[in-house]
Amino acid sequence: MQAKSIKGNSTEEIKSAFENCLTDGYRPTLAFVFISIKQDREFVRELLDQKGIQIFGATTGGEFIDGEICAGTIAILLLDMDPSKFMVLLEDYSDKDTDLLTQSMARKAKERFNNPSFILSISIKVVSDSDCGEPILRAIESVTGPDTIIWGGRAGDDLLFNETIVFSNEQSLIRGILLLVLDGDQVLVKGQAASGQKAVGTEKTITKAVGNWVFEIDHQPAAEMAMKYLGLNLTEDEAETFYPVDNNIIFSVSRNQGDPVLRGAGIIDWKNKSLSILGSINEGDKIRLTIPPDFEVIEEVSLNAEKMKKEELPDPDALLMFSCIGRLGQFGPLVGEEIEGIRKVFNVPMAGFFTYGEFGRTKNGNNEFHNNTCCWVALKEKQQFDHQV
Repeated sequence: MQAKSIKGNSTEEIKSAFENCLTDGYRPTLAFVFISIKQDREFVRELLDQKGIQIFGATTGGEFIDGEICAGTIAILLLDMDPSKFMVLLEDYSDKDTDLLTQSMARKAKERFNNPSFILSISIKVVSDSDCGEPILRAIESVTGPDTIIWGGRAGDDLLFNETIVFSNEQSLIRGILLLVLDGDQVLVKGQAASGQKAVGTEKTITKAVGNWVFEIDHQPAAEMAMKYLGLNLTEDEAETFYPVDNNIIFSVSRNQGDPVLRGAGIIDWKNKSLSILGSINEGDKIRLTIPPDFEVIEEVSLNAEKMKKEELPDPDALLMFSCIGRLGQFGPLVGEEIEGIRKVFNVPMAGFFTYGEFGRTKNGNNEFHNNTCCWVALKEKQQFDHQV
């Protein structure tokens, strides 16, 4: 399988780059399209669809391609994968039970492939659909099993935090579930999830939670606990404009097996001193607060990628990355070094975007919905891999 990456600040630039990459006879069958919500998606869809290219598309919080970070642009990764080895599914969940809908999609995948792997994206109305993450994973696993490979990221909207979009050749949805289904017996899909957030302090327990709202931690008001951790004593006026997401309030949530997962705090309800959590949270969960990652994390992520390449996937065809929009604020310019560090390890065409939540398996653990995490995924057609080995 051959991969090519193209980028553009406008549809004219994308059209020119796309036509140029076809001049040598290259005939892609699949396109990952990561695009600013400000760009013309319909133009890009028509451009690719006219060539019979299947589309896995998502709006973003920023794009990156071959290690370069962009904003407000279009990034496309083209693959000439055998069409018999993949399928694209997209469904609207706005008026449906998401569990039942996702299970139906997973059954279609299972009917097509005995051992399906998934690249997943979801579009959301940011305020009302914040819990649309982990339940999708569990619905897929209920059909295909807990060992199923699932990676991806939720769509973004250039930090507007309003509505995001996923799209395929046929439709574009504000509330959509998008699946690229790969034949796991023919396509190798290897990835890692890395955060670098360091848990500090003693472990605490969520003692009262409803939905994704945490009311009490160790039987104390959750917002007060968070403010104590930050060393803040806000006035009433200051409290009205305080947003936890801007102040890196991130919880490390323990799991029975594997690495902990991260959960960011979204907003505070000062009337009942509760915190909204960006992802699922349950009473009884054991948590620790965290401190932001440092430069050592970048080196660690690259070393882990090198180890996986050496041991499991020495010669991949393409690379995808899904990195949390929150890492932009935490790392600043260093986020580019993290992305470039992984790209250099594999040295193949790559594309990715800054997400509103990531999907991937923790080390020695389960598929999880993440916050403030970088997930990378390498792809390789197995037939070619076996031949070279």
